Amino acid sequence: MRYLLIAFLLTSCSADLNSPESFNYPESKRERTNYNLHGTTVIDPYFYMEDFESPYVVEWSNQQNALVKSYLEGSEIDTIESILNKAYSSEYFSMSYFNPESEYYFYNSGSEQHHLYMKKGDEDAVILDPNLWSDDQTLNLDKVSVSPNKKYLAYSVTDGGVDWRTIKIMDLESNSNLDLEITEVKFSDISWKSDSSGVYYNKYPKPLPENRLSQQSYDAAIYFTDISTGQEELFYGEVNPEQNYTVSFIGEDKNILIKVVTGSEEENFYLYGSSIQTLEPITPINEASFNYVHADNEGLFFITNLEANNYRLVKVSFSDFQMTEVVSEQDFALKGASFVKDYLIADYIDHADMSSEIKFFDHSGEKLDLQLPNSLNGTISGFQSMGDDSIMFSVHSYTQPIQYFTYDLKEDELELVWEEIIPGFNPADYVEISTHYESKDGTMVPITYSHKSSTKLDKNTPIFLYAYGGYNISIRPAFTPKYVAWLEMGGVLAVANIRGGGEFGKAWHNAGRLDTKQNVFDDFLYASKFLEDNSIGNRKSTVISGRSNGGLLVGTTLIQNPNYFGAALPAVGVMDMIRFTEFTEGWGWRGDYGYPILDQTDFQRNLKISPYHQTKIDVCYSPTLTTTARRDDRVVPSHSYKFTARLQEYQACDNPVMLYDAPRAGHGSGNGVAMPKWKRIELFSIEQSFALKNIKQ
Repeated sequence: MRYLLIAFLLTSCSADLNSPESFNYPESKRERTNYNLHGTTVIDPYFYMEDFESPYVVEWSNQQNALVKSYLEGSEIDTIESILNKAYSSEYFSMSYFNPESEYYFYNSGSEQHHLYMKKGDEDAVILDPNLWSDDQTLNLDKVSVSPNKKYLAYSVTDGGVDWRTIKIMDLESNSNLDLEITEVKFSDISWKSDSSGVYYNKYPKPLPENRLSQQSYDAAIYFTDISTGQEELFYGEVNPEQNYTVSFIGEDKNILIKVVTGSEEENFYLYGSSIQTLEPITPINEASFNYVHADNEGLFFITNLEANNYRLVKVSFSDFQMTEVVSEQDFALKGASFVKDYLIADYIDHADMSSEIKFFDHSGEKLDLQLPNSLNGTISGFQSMGDDSIMFSVHSYTQPIQYFTYDLKEDELELVWEEIIPGFNPADYVEISTHYESKDGTMVPITYSHKSSTKLDKNTPIFLYAYGGYNISIRPAFTPKYVAWLEMGGVLAVANIRGGGEFGKAWHNAGRLDTKQNVFDDFLYASKFLEDNSIGNRKSTVISGRSNGGLLVGTTLIQNPNYFGAALPAVGVMDMIRFTEFTEGWGWRGDYGYPILDQTDFQRNLKISPYHQTKIDVCYSPTLTTTARRDDRVVPSHSYKFTARLQEYQACDNPVMLYDAPRAGHGSGNGVAMPKWKRIELFSIEQSFALKNIKQ
């Protein structure tokens, strides 16, 4: 630590400090904790909440949860929960079920909490059923990998939503697990050795038990475990503490390809060789983003933004590691490439509506006179071969659940193979409208809003406004049952593709990170202004929502625009923009946020936008429900705890300020790996009923 901590205890109840008497908020003790950073004294009265597993903080969190549930009695929570229970009860097949070349698939009848891992046959057999692993369904299946000899299945399990994984090995002949468990695995695929003797994975040193959910994640390395002996040995890594790795084995000779990630999306490079001793960099080190997509007999294909704002496809030769261009930069940002038979299928983002613009090339990069039917609209992905001239892929959008199609490229024949049927939801009853709006500085920003055709759009229409704005992540049209209740009850879902994402290439990302981060908050605010100006709801009928980096987005927009919105829902957000590097993987976020503890410029910039530090006394803020997860070991829950405690202390009006902290859940609280279905339904029902209770007042 490069700063001095001075602490003495002041005990008080937040309800006694400027908070409205109508809410008896749980007592939040205050500690006069100050630290000096780059010549500035930072006051951090809730610093002690960084020990988020302490008995005091856990009990405080329990009381916050109880307050939320009491507050929502008599709201529309039961109606919302009933609709969501139906929406999440659809039958699901993974695409591999329909591909004759695949042996395994995922399946859910709609009644299970988790997908089953199945083997195809005369009578399909259940290989893994995560529903049986725990009474509350908080043990979850993550990765699966079948050995080359097809005798073993390696799979990883997460416990209560944490990023930590345990790898287990199943004998597929006996359907029983070997007496072997590999622990301390995180952010890892599972790669088998070519002779099926063992597996490779990315792991970290074992943290102290009391710091397991918070300790900085350093010193990752790739390890190998021999499944016959259980012996583990270091394969590669432990060179730089701020690195993560993935490993692949390429070609018939199974040469080694290692991706080295040293922080942000830009900071990566690849090592290639026939052995560990012969590994050498084959892409520029930390100069650009490189993502491996394919290998042939001559070299490796990568999507990169090296000298290409919108990305391009390049090939690195095995013979001399020279890089050549295969597909040049196009007008749209290249987001994916699939090699299917003789075709190279490229996925570009259409600037009109963020949907997929699919282009066909041969393997040399020559453009082919082929295109998918114009009737397909949304995000198109998962391309697979279905014979000599047919391909399979998936399509979905904000109002269209996932569909699987086959398309005969020679005969120009499209066939719907399967579609997800959401009980109580008819896609034909909905519309999606995509347009652009002008942000504060004149930049045109895409926005898509969806609603039921029968919904009357006026100044009172409930608006659920979502955005992300960071890490070069593009928000594409995608269906989620989460919003079915909101839409069915007459609301609008609006998604703004603000700066910081990757929708318009690297320049769009650069325009919303580090010194330009304020642009994302302005873009978000002006999305609401656009809707209001067009009589699509108004600011007081609008709830703003975002998760993780999007939680920061909501928190800062809320603080910069007090009492502007009807409600705010920051979820698992980065609320302390000074100390985020001190926990788990926070050091890896420097590409977007900088390193404020080490760099004065980063510190001064982040202090201005940090929700926790910029909350002001005697200010009226919009109704706010901050949500987090008690076992979130990526954006640790202390971010949300500290922010809520200060906001409750400073709130100067009767607008509620509340916290819901999901027990035994992790950062990705919107998916099954981090949270089972029943917990997701509970969380989403709480969020949406809180929003409706406040925007309808």
